[in-house]
Amino acid sequence: MVMTTGSIERRGGTGRLVHWRQANGRSAMRRWLLAGAVLSMVAAAPGRADAAALYGLVVGIDDYVGSANDLQGSVNDARDISQALERARASRIVTLTNGEATKDAVSSAFAALVDAAAPGDTVVFTFSGHGAQEPEPADRHGEADGKNETLLLAGYQPKGGGTRERIVDDEIFAWMQAADKKGVRVVFVADACHSGTMNRSIGASPVRYRVADYGPISDDELALPSPEFATMTEDDLKLATFVGATTDDRLTPEVEIDGEWRGALSWSFARAIEGYADRDGDGEVSQFELVQFLVPSVASLVESQQTPQVVPLRPSNDMLFAVGRTAEELQVASVETGSVVRRAEEAPLKVAVEGGDAGVLDGLTGVELVEDAGEADLIWSAGEGTVSHRLGGKVAEGALGRQARPVIAKFAALKWLKATAAVDPVTARITTGNGRYKIGSTIEVEIGGQTLPYLTLFNMPPDGKVEFFVPAGIGEASKDWRNEVIRERFQVSKPPYGAEHLVAIFSDEPLVGLHAVLGEMTTGDKAVVLRRALEEVMKGRKFQVGVLDIYTGD
Repeated sequence: MVMTTGSIERRGGTGRLVHWRQANGRSAMRRWLLAGAVLSMVAAAPGRADAAALYGLVVGIDDYVGSANDLQGSVNDARDISQALERARASRIVTLTNGEATKDAVSSAFAALVDAAAPGDTVVFTFSGHGAQEPEPADRHGEADGKNETLLLAGYQPKGGGTRERIVDDEIFAWMQAADKKGVRVVFVADACHSGTMNRSIGASPVRYRVADYGPISDDELALPSPEFATMTEDDLKLATFVGATTDDRLTPEVEIDGEWRGALSWSFARAIEGYADRDGDGEVSQFELVQFLVPSVASLVESQQTPQVVPLRPSNDMLFAVGRTAEELQVASVETGSVVRRAEEAPLKVAVEGGDAGVLDGLTGVELVEDAGEADLIWSAGEGTVSHRLGGKVAEGALGRQARPVIAKFAALKWLKATAAVDPVTARITTGNGRYKIGSTIEVEIGGQTLPYLTLFNMPPDGKVEFFVPAGIGEASKDWRNEVIRERFQVSKPPYGAEHLVAIFSDEPLVGLHAVLGEMTTGDKAVVLRRALEEVMKGRKFQVGVLDIYTGD
């Protein structure tokens, strides 16, 4: 790689993504991160970890009225978050699943927890289940689009008495205001399509999304709070933090994690409570740390198809909650009970084959063939030569016969890598947007937030080979990257099109053995052993992973 201080140089070679580099590493992202770090010192938290108590209200609903709207992972979410709160030594935890989660039970539990809490304490309120959207009543004018966002409880029905079994956003604001007036923090996590436009078409897909379709409401018996709450926004509350599953233009899918159906946000939030979001090791998680952890962690689990929303962002270091275990305790626990990466070794990539010989995939590490496409991570349409991801859509073309082997092997390696990225992520994002890039397009990415010094950077094109970028020389191999925010520029130069995956690995020592292997993976046939190589080289080492999903094509 050509590197000249203060300039942008083009990297030569035959890579399909032509690589560019800004050598000094300064970027808008670095300025944002530094600004956040400085601003976080402005105001101290009202209470410290050793003084503030933690309370939890955890709701998870899979079983709805009518099987068409049933989910698979919400109860798993609730159990996981409850266990994480127990590890964090919460003073009281109320867990309501399926039929237990009635409107009266949820509202009375929240009120009781706020009543028990003292000023400076934190109530964590999480909901996993369906979201919906409905027209705002004629006498209330608080929504720009004229629609209220709602969370649907187990007994919800769109007519008569069942209409009471939902929680409208106006009610959430009323509950939050009561806590705010008492000086109690609330972290409200909604793992549903509740944030933004929720009434969206799902279309034909094997994926379950957390947005329900019940039709219009009639004979509504829900009593809304005072109209003042219709115009309230998150900024009107001083101590509440709202965490939504995704942005307005995306759905919230259920995904398989550790062999169970889950919501990606709930899984990552549970890890945050356990202590993985405590980046500075002080035993607390601030809002800034929560954002830094949740966004890349969730992205790694859902092929970058979901971006959590945390509002309102506050320029302070206010503690949201104390964590369950210190960084040292987490390290010991991972050795004793098996880390996320170890569990990934036992959770292979599931592949469904349509219209072809599945035997060509024999011998691939970490791959399991399944008959039901609805259970598969990838679907290989052998006759057409296309590979589709259950969340990311079409990810490769030209996968005919044995040409499919490196494509499938690539995603098996990615599943292993993303398991690590989810539990100890670096901040990686595409600054030019998350779309599909045509030939000639320039893609700008930024990577930062790493706590380990040595960098390995490579790209995985749609055809399954490896394009090895960093380190390109002795200087880069020994450089300490902890104080750098890396800004990279790529240009789409030629086919094949599909899903590119840019991988950044930060490690506690140079990965000389891995570099030697990556440098030889210039064809798909040579790269089919990538997952096995990663498992062998990375075993017993400390490392962090960032993965960027980049889609190219017309």
